[in-house]
Amino acid sequence: MWDFLASNLALGLLLLGCGAALMRWQRTALREMVRVPERGWRIVVWAAFGLTLALIVWGTLADDWRKMFGELLDLRQEFTEQRAVKVPVSGDVRAVTLALLIAMLVLTGALFARYVGGYGLQLVLVIVGFSSFFPLHLFRQRLDLGLVGVVVNAPQGLSFGMLATIFYLAMDYAANIGLIAMTYATLVALVALPVTLVLDLLGRRDPPARPNVADVDFYATIRANVAARQAEADRLRGAHSEE
Repeated sequence: MWDFLASNLALGLLLLGCGAALMRWQRTALREMVRVPERGWRIVVWAAFGLTLALIVWGTLADDWRKMFGELLDLRQEFTEQRAVKVPVSGDVRAVTLALLIAMLVLTGALFARYVGGYGLQLVLVIVGFSSFFPLHLFRQRLDLGLVGVVVNAPQGLSFGMLATIFYLAMDYAANIGLIAMTYATLVALVALPVTLVLDLLGRRDPPARPNVADVDFYATIRANVAARQAEADRLRGAHSEE
């Protein structure tokens, strides 16, 4: 059991669960996005969702979420013994991961520019994301380095040691999910900057204005009152003409 809980599969399943919970929380906004009148934007929305899901599934079943960040920082190390990841992921697998990531970021960046925020919010997310990446990564790396020892020495049966192991796994999950989510938001905001500029130049960024339901009811009531008064005035005018 402990080997599974410490595996990349368990982390990927938790990531899928968090994504599903987020989509359920924002289901009203997502429903409006997939029902926009422009066919092109509907395609962008569904393609972004599909690529995001494909990336999570691929990273769970083929790639390795923990090794992604470790190998990224290992690029600075010249010698193998200095690297944190001793057995890197296959280059072909990582190439597919990068292809899915780039395509997903471009489409999600367009959706971010259209529905979430413009240049100011994007710059804030980029600055906050880059400044907090290394502290969060180092914290996650320390947890991952101790994970093997914790799992190997995990006690059997209900005990204080078992509860401590569960707490350690929960911290490791939280650190990894937090790092993935923060990196995702930072990269989306970074890619959204040029995408926003292109959409602004093409005049395709702002969604079409939709009338508020309360405003529609308000003006409908006004039109009904005006029509009723006009009908009453016509009736009185007809009555006077008959006299």
